[in-house]
Amino acid sequence: MSYVAIKGGAEAIRRSKRFFQEELASAAGISEDALQHGLRFACDRVMGEGALYSEKLAAEAVRRSGGDLLEAAFYLRAHRSTCQRVGEAPILDSSTARILRRISAAFKDVEGGQILGPSCDYVIRLLKTMRRSGAQNAWPDAAQPIFVPSALNFLREANRVIRLDNTEKSPFDITRFSPLPPYPRSAVMQTMARGETGSLLAFAYTSMRGYGDVHPTIGDLRLATAPLYFTHPFTGKQVQIGEMRLTACETAGSFQRDRRDGKVRLSVGYGFCFGYNETKAIAMSILDLAMSHATFSVGKHNLAANPEMIIHHVDGIASMGFTNHFKLPHYVTFQADLQVFRQAEQHDQAK
Repeated sequence: MSYVAIKGGAEAIRRSKRFFQEELASAAGISEDALQHGLRFACDRVMGEGALYSEKLAAEAVRRSGGDLLEAAFYLRAHRSTCQRVGEAPILDSSTARILRRISAAFKDVEGGQILGPSCDYVIRLLKTMRRSGAQNAWPDAAQPIFVPSALNFLREANRVIRLDNTEKSPFDITRFSPLPPYPRSAVMQTMARGETGSLLAFAYTSMRGYGDVHPTIGDLRLATAPLYFTHPFTGKQVQIGEMRLTACETAGSFQRDRRDGKVRLSVGYGFCFGYNETKAIAMSILDLAMSHATFSVGKHNLAANPEMIIHHVDGIASMGFTNHFKLPHYVTFQADLQVFRQAEQHDQAK
């Protein structure tokens, strides 16, 4: 693809950038605290899709993009590419995280109870101010943190859940290398963890609507805060360097025969993302089910069960970039197509 050189457009571009900045100038008056807490779910979504956990930078990205979450995630992804990697944190177990919300649709009575936490599930969608009722402080006491295991743990302990074979010596790193088929599960999970929420939801919905198991069940969905540990470069000991908000979801699929011994067990999918984003975690767990368990999905055109389809189409930054590149000059290619059409038309008329 070639482009025609454009002359005399520098001033127009400068004015366009200035115009855009002036349109968003009033966002400078929104405090950082208001963005981080008042628009928490937006900032969390940006951190997840930008693959960088920084509440401050996510809030600033939302401000600079005028609330365009894909653009904001692009800011974080670009910034992340300039950061030097200093090491790796140990594996985090979401079942040991401090719970803010934990529900299960599979079981009525679970250890620790159904913890509703902060959610819009119970909100009446009316654009009017309604009088508040009930307790004024619904947040759990930080002095009494809540830790509960996964609601599916008792099934695992009873050997009722299919355990996927893990042949990877270490997780694949999609930030350093592009995965090639057959795709390691860790690469697929990483791609979905930083994938665009809407893309994950759309692919998962194809499985729910008619191209797979029509009704998976949420076994354990939790919003939690987990400590982050890192190995001190001088002492060699693990030290806590901060905390991270997370969303984790385990979704129960169908009962099927385990390839290891032929016994019937439950298939389970897993979803995980930065911040609080239940829709993304649920969609991710459903896609994990569809790709990890062949008999979970049915039909010849099963998009959700195709790792090739998922791994190359759920990244919002990549798909947005390719879509928006069509705004660049394509004069040469279009004129070539037009010339071919005219020649074909002339050839047809000459017959």
